[in-house]
Amino acid sequence: MAVQNPFLYITPRDKDFLVGRSNFLDKVKKVVMDSLDENAIVSINGEFGIGKTLFVRKVIEDLEEKKKSVKVFHYDFNFNTLNDLRNLPSEKKAKKEIIVVIDRFELILSLSNLLQRKILKVMSDLCKAKITLLITSTDDLLKKIKNIDEGVKKYFRVLDVPPMTYEETEKLVISRLNEVRTKNKESIHPFTENEIKAMYKNAKGNPRMVLMLCASLFEEKL
Repeated sequence: MAVQNPFLYITPRDKDFLVGRSNFLDKVKKVVMDSLDENAIVSINGEFGIGKTLFVRKVIEDLEEKKKSVKVFHYDFNFNTLNDLRNLPSEKKAKKEIIVVIDRFELILSLSNLLQRKILKVMSDLCKAKITLLITSTDDLLKKIKNIDEGVKKYFRVLDVPPMTYEETEKLVISRLNEVRTKNKESIHPFTENEIKAMYKNAKGNPRMVLMLCASLFEEKL
C-alpha cells in the first residue's frame, strides 16, 4: 500500500488545529470579548498562510461554547456579502450580542471601488449599532481599504499574527506525520533536524510554506 503524503493539504481542513502561539490566541479572545461592548472591526492580520483562518475558527468555537448570549454569523467573502450584511438582524431583534465573521475578506479588492465603499459603509453602520465584526486581512488590504474610506479606519483593531517558532514548526511537522503513521510518535523521521531547521528558515515561520516545503521533501524520500 502506497504511503500517503500528509503535507499536501496546505489550506485549513475541518480537522486541523492550531499548533502553538497560544499567547496570541488569548490576546485575540480578549480583544473580541472587549469589542462586544464597543464599536469594532477586529482584524486578524498577516500574510497568506500564516494561520489567520484557524485563529478565527478557534476564537469563535471557544466563544460559542462559553458565552451563550452571543450569536455568530459566519461568511466567506463573496459577491453576495453586501446583501448578507444588509440583512443582518439587530441585536435587539436577535436578543443576543452579534459577531459577524468574514473570512477571506481580501477578496473585497476584486470588487469595483463603488461596491467596496458600500460594503465598508455597511460595516461602519454595523459598528455604530455595536455589532462586532471579525475579519481576516493582509497589510496590503488594510492600506488599500484606508485609502478608499478613511471613515472606517477608526473602527479597526488590528492584530498581527506572529510566525511560528522553530519548536512550533517541529510540532506541526510531527502532527502531520502522525496522520499517516499506525501509531503516534514524537519523531520527525523521515526528516532530519537540519532539514527542519532549513525549512523553518526558508519559510520564516509561515505554516503554509512549511507544509509546502515538507510536501516536496517528503516526496523525495518516498
